[in-house]
Amino acid sequence: MAGELYVSNLAGTFDYQTILEAYYQAQMQPVLYLQQQEDAINTKISAVNDFETKIEAFYEKFDTLISGDLLNDKQVSVSNENVLSASVTDADKAVTGSVDVTVNQLAQNDVWLSQAGVSDLDSAVATAAGTIQITYAGNVVATIDYDTDTTDAANPSTLKEIADAINNAQDKVKASIIYDGTSYRLLLSGVDTGADNTISISEVGGGDLLDKLQLGDNYSASHVQTAQDAEITVYGTTITSSTNTFTDAIPGVELTVKELGTANVSISQDYSKFESALEDFISAYNDIVDFVQTETGKDGRLSGNSTLQMIRSSILSRLQPLFNANLLDVDKDTGHLSLKTDVLDSILSSNPSEMENVISDLKSELYDYLILLKDPTGPIGSMEKSLENQKEALDDQIEEMKKLVNDQIENFRQQLIQVQLLQEQMAEIRAKLTSVFGTPSLLPTTNDVSAG
Repeated sequence: MAGELYVSNLAGTFDYQTILEAYYQAQMQPVLYLQQQEDAINTKISAVNDFETKIEAFYEKFDTLISGDLLNDKQVSVSNENVLSASVTDADKAVTGSVDVTVNQLAQNDVWLSQAGVSDLDSAVATAAGTIQITYAGNVVATIDYDTDTTDAANPSTLKEIADAINNAQDKVKASIIYDGTSYRLLLSGVDTGADNTISISEVGGGDLLDKLQLGDNYSASHVQTAQDAEITVYGTTITSSTNTFTDAIPGVELTVKELGTANVSISQDYSKFESALEDFISAYNDIVDFVQTETGKDGRLSGNSTLQMIRSSILSRLQPLFNANLLDVDKDTGHLSLKTDVLDSILSSNPSEMENVISDLKSELYDYLILLKDPTGPIGSMEKSLENQKEALDDQIEEMKKLVNDQIENFRQQLIQVQLLQEQMAEIRAKLTSVFGTPSLLPTTNDVSAG
């Protein structure tokens, strides 16, 4: 009855909950079977996903291999790395050959160092207030007002305050303080190298700061390093750069000069990246072979599946351009491919254009098929979709069957409750008869009632 609570075995004579549990387990056997089927499908889906990963990895290696830049790659060597270093920046522009490069001059920044200094960093430098102006590369970058009062925070007066004021005003000239063992002196350094990046410092508003420091345009000795360009000679032509790096002296090559002298720069073809890409491509194919053999074998997750075997065979047949060039060996036991490096080296050294043709033919054979394999509507995607549909159908069956079992259990539970109520009523009648007649021999025992 709705709203009433029944407790199994309350009277101690009938435990219907145990019966319900046993009945539930029996009714759930078909559900468990379907769940086992679903687990098997999930295992297959997982295997298909792993195979997709293998195909994706193979495609990535293939995509790298067919890049035309690999066969056009260049390398550069330098006879004396102490003089300069070099790197290829544009393989298309770089031309194989060698050239002597003479470093005539290194790039420098402009540096000024005061010839006089102060013994106390907390004392004022000047005896008369004034203004200094600093130009860099022909442009005024700082105008600094200074005074002689160290207690006046408005304008700098000590050497440290003046250096800080210069640094805070701009970022092209770095001011710092050096100690020569006797006095503190002001150092001004341009942040850039190159002949155009010169520093000029002068008094423009009276005062004697620069005179006290013996620094600036009126003190030529304080100009301790002059800004200059780097200079090299290539093919008999002098070339300059504001830095120690030359980007256009040799087409497609960047040079960084380090010291004066001469070094030979040699440019040659570099097939190492192509060879590695081809090895990686073959290795990725071998991974597919191993996966197919393992997962479609007797104990594999896709045991007996012919689609994967078909895909592996189709890929192999499309590698024919590599076989035609005699570049591949096949291990008949494992199905693995291996690269004939001696044949590859011979082709690259004697006729690299032949290898370009081989790669072009390989692209024509394999590219569209790999795109199909990656497509959701292709053979792999279709196989995965079919498995997903099967799983979805099983999910629906399982849910429907669970609902049916639950309904059956509830109906059976209500029936068992009624049996328990009848037992309780019989027990009450027995108790009444016993109180009146004693223990009548004609009354059935509890076991008799249960049996009935």
